[in-house]
Amino acid sequence: MDRAKKEKHTTDQLRGVLRGDAFESDCTVALVTKLDHEKPTVAVWTSLRITAATQTPPDGTYRLEVHGRTFDVKRVGGKWPTLHL
Repeated sequence: MDRAKKEKHTTDQLRGVLRGDAFESDCTVALVTKLDHEKPTVAVWTSLRITAATQTPPDGTYRLEVHGRTFDVKRVGGKWPTLHL
């Protein structure tokens, strides 16, 4: 089986909302899904990453709302974390 059939990566762009103390902004979130068919069963990894926001917030703790789910995220050093689901 060639490598293309062993692993498959998809990235979907989703809309989200960031909320914090006196802060609210629309954002774009990348949902990355990786499938690995090399194991006896299929392995799946998913992650979320904020790729853009209409406003740039200061470092701090925020709530990310995307597709009806809420995640706590912390902006540190001007960067958003990758959330491994």
